Amino acid sequence: MEYIIGFLLGTLQLFYPLLIVSVLLFVYALFIRSWKLMLLSGVLLLPDAIFFSMYPPYPYVAFVPLIHVLLAFFLYKKNPTTSS
Repeated sequence: MEYIIGFLLGTLQLFYPLLIVSVLLFVYALFIRSWKLMLLSGVLLLPDAIFFSMYPPYPYVAFVPLIHVLLAFFLYKKNPTTSS
Protein backbone atom coordinates (compact mmCIF):
# COMPACT_ATOMS: atom_id res chain seq x y z
CA MET A 1 0.00 0.00 0.00
CA GLU A 2 2.83 2.39 0.80
CA TYR A 3 4.34 1.72 -2.62
CA ILE A 4 1.10 2.67 -4.38
CA ILE A 5 0.66 5.84 -2.32
CA GLY A 6 4.33 6.71 -2.87
CA PHE A 7 3.96 6.23 -6.61
CA LEU A 8 0.77 8.32 -6.85
CA LEU A 9 1.86 11.17 -4.63
CA GLY A 10 5.64 11.07 -5.07
CA THR A 11 6.52 9.93 -8.57
CA LEU A 12 3.45 11.25 -10.37
CA GLN A 13 3.21 14.29 -8.05
CA LEU A 14 -0.57 14.05 -7.71
CA PHE A 15 -0.82 15.27 -4.11
CA TYR A 16 -2.11 18.78 -4.77
CA PRO A 17 -4.12 17.99 -7.92
CA LEU A 18 -6.02 15.21 -6.11
CA LEU A 19 -6.60 17.44 -3.09
CA ILE A 20 -7.84 20.40 -5.14
CA VAL A 21 -10.08 18.32 -7.40
CA SER A 22 -11.51 16.51 -4.39
CA VAL A 23 -12.38 19.76 -2.60
CA LEU A 24 -13.92 21.25 -5.75
CA LEU A 25 -15.97 18.11 -6.35
CA PHE A 26 -17.08 18.11 -2.71
CA VAL A 27 -18.40 21.67 -2.96
CA TYR A 28 -19.98 21.07 -6.36
CA ALA A 29 -21.63 17.84 -5.19
CA LEU A 30 -23.11 19.63 -2.20
CA PHE A 31 -24.35 22.41 -4.45
CA ILE A 32 -26.11 20.14 -6.96
CA ARG A 33 -26.82 17.38 -4.38
CA SER A 34 -25.17 14.57 -6.33
CA TRP A 35 -24.30 11.41 -4.43
CA LYS A 36 -22.13 10.12 -7.29
CA LEU A 37 -19.87 13.16 -7.31
CA MET A 38 -19.67 13.08 -3.52
CA LEU A 39 -18.52 9.46 -3.64
CA LEU A 40 -15.98 10.31 -6.35
CA SER A 41 -14.69 13.14 -4.18
CA GLY A 42 -14.11 10.71 -1.33
CA VAL A 43 -12.28 8.26 -3.58
CA LEU A 44 -10.01 11.02 -4.88
CA LEU A 45 -9.25 12.16 -1.33
CA LEU A 46 -8.31 8.66 -0.13
CA PRO A 47 -4.59 8.66 -1.19
CA ASP A 48 -4.02 12.05 0.46
CA ALA A 49 -5.79 10.93 3.63
CA ILE A 50 -3.73 7.75 3.83
CA PHE A 51 -0.56 9.77 3.29
CA PHE A 52 -1.45 12.20 6.09
CA SER A 53 -2.41 9.38 8.44
CA MET A 54 1.16 8.04 8.31
CA TYR A 55 2.33 11.05 10.32
CA PRO A 56 2.08 10.54 14.10
CA PRO A 57 0.16 13.76 14.92
CA TYR A 58 -2.61 12.96 12.42
CA PRO A 59 -3.51 9.25 12.69
CA TYR A 60 -7.26 9.77 12.22
CA VAL A 61 -7.08 11.66 8.93
CA ALA A 62 -7.59 8.35 7.13
CA PHE A 63 -11.23 8.48 8.23
CA VAL A 64 -11.98 11.81 6.48
CA PRO A 65 -13.19 10.09 3.27
CA LEU A 66 -15.83 8.38 5.40
CA ILE A 67 -17.49 11.79 5.73
CA HIS A 68 -17.81 11.84 1.95
CA VAL A 69 -19.25 8.32 1.90
CA LEU A 70 -21.79 9.15 4.62
CA LEU A 71 -22.84 12.33 2.84
CA ALA A 72 -23.17 10.36 -0.41
CA PHE A 73 -25.40 7.86 1.38
CA PHE A 74 -27.61 10.61 2.79
CA LEU A 75 -27.81 12.32 -0.60
CA TYR A 76 -28.73 8.98 -2.18
CA LYS A 77 -31.51 8.38 0.33
CA LYS A 78 -32.80 11.94 0.12
CA ASN A 79 -33.05 12.02 -3.68
CA PRO A 80 -36.58 10.85 -4.59
CA THR A 81 -35.56 9.55 -8.03
CA THR A 82 -32.97 7.06 -6.72
CA SER A 83 -34.50 5.80 -3.48
CA SER A 84 -37.40 3.38 -3.40
